Amino acid sequence: MFNQTIMPELKKIEVLGDSVKQYLMLNYEIIKLEVTRKTSEIGSAIFSSLMLGIALFLFVFTLSMGVGFYLSALLGDTFSGFGIIAGFYLLICIILLIGRKKLIEKPLRNKIIRKLLNNSNQYLKN
Repeated sequence: MFNQTIMPELKKIEVLGDSVKQYLMLNYEIIKLEVTRKTSEIGSAIFSSLMLGIALFLFVFTLSMGVGFYLSALLGDTFSGFGIIAGFYLLICIILLIGRKKLIEKPLRNKIIRKLLNNSNQYLKN
């Protein structure tokens, strides 16, 4: 008699344990897929930004050379045009150095956080 009343309860506990095990395995798979997706998104964003940065650098470098030669010809001195361009870039470096937290670090940090938490906020809204 005692065995007959406990057996159905043990089956329910066993089924519950299997359900919890399956739930945990599914959560693990979902987390693994989310990490993979986030990693690929961030990796592709870094790669595309790097390619854009290289293209922009080549453009600015070529433009700087052209403007340097033009100013040198205009001023009649070989070094003056390039000195003006170098001074311009030094001024940009000083501005970026002084305001790097406000101009570079904070916006970049916020962009990375927004990228990481983008889909998390979608789940919260639903």
